[in-house]
Amino acid sequence: MERKTITKEKLIGMQVIDGEGRLLGTARDFSFTMDGKMFMLIEAKDGRTQEIPWDDIQAASDFVLLKIKPKIGVTPTYATAPTAPAGQTLCPTCGRPLRYIDQYKRWYCDTEQKYV
Repeated sequence: MERKTITKEKLIGMQVIDGEGRLLGTARDFSFTMDGKMFMLIEAKDGRTQEIPWDDIQAASDFVLLKIKPKIGVTPTYATAPTAPAGQTLCPTCGRPLRYIDQYKRWYCDTEQKYV
């Protein structure tokens, strides 16, 4: 079986979704303890930063999916597309502002030229 890897550069900026399908925030960095434990630092929409243990991450590809709902002080928001744009929404991969295409009810990244 082929081993799948993902780089830190690809992970940073991805949206982090909990085990119940709610958007918690955006991956911003990683930290390590001296005994070898690894954590993902996420930034919630309110600007707070939270550490998520690496063992709590189920998968990462287009976004980071956690195994369970974390026991953290972040107020999650649902990760479904809004009916209208509210504030500035950023691309989960490049971090640039997204544009809402009302005709398709989807967000579009002009930088990456793709829908998110």
